[in-house]
Amino acid sequence: MFYKIKDKILPMIKNKIENYIENIPALPKNVKECALYLQEGDLHNAAKSALRDPAFSYYLVTLVNKPIFGFRNEIKDISQIFGILGVEKATQVVNAYYVKLILPKSWKLFSITNSDFQALQTALMYHWNKILEYEHQNKISLVSVISLLPASIIVCEEIFEDNMEDVKLLKLQKDLSYDEILFKISGYKLFDIFIIVCQKWELGEESIKFIEYISKKIEDETVFSQLARYIHLLMFYELSKPIYIEAGLNDFIEFDVEFVQSVYEKFMKIVDNS
Repeated sequence: MFYKIKDKILPMIKNKIENYIENIPALPKNVKECALYLQEGDLHNAAKSALRDPAFSYYLVTLVNKPIFGFRNEIKDISQIFGILGVEKATQVVNAYYVKLILPKSWKLFSITNSDFQALQTALMYHWNKILEYEHQNKISLVSVISLLPASIIVCEEIFEDNMEDVKLLKLQKDLSYDEILFKISGYKLFDIFIIVCQKWELGEESIKFIEYISKKIEDETVFSQLARYIHLLMFYELSKPIYIEAGLNDFIEFDVEFVQSVYEKFMKIVDNS
């Protein structure tokens, strides 16, 4: 039965992947310009570029005034926001806007709203910053990637939304994650497609390399490998909350207990003190 369904939906899934990749929207001019200035460490001109895009500016102000950012008073001045955040966290917030640009109009595979999704994104950012602070890491490539990772959930939604019933039947038969189903059907992993999305957005090579560590769960002695374990655990920590279990997001990717074992105690200490 598995292979009958696989053969039935394989052409549709491959076509969906190709169309999805082809139709990823380009970044708006001023948003891209803002990101380039941040790569150069130029907060002043980054803020000026952001101001030239009203939708982008509104998003930045709305996001950073959420309670998790800890500002006592509302801050509306973009230059002040960038100055307080610094280059690394400003880049993280800008990347969060990239993801907003590809949010679906409505969710079909996962039972969530865009508001739920953005709450997940901000929670990941909050805890990730605590982890990096604990580990004394502040490189842009490490700080900024976390706000992009939830885009892989959107990729999953967009690819499977037209074949929901067949995909759910496959899940029931084999008890597979959506990521495993996609790989068995098409040879793609969700993070493979996510990396292509990031390349189209011209993310830096070091950030792409870090995402590959997360995707492939590479085990070595590098900082990338250590932090990839944290991110893997953080994703499942957040997705295990009742709202996301009910939405079906706990079946998004497979949890690898052995991969995260070395950081588990430190992780729980960090999130418990957050």
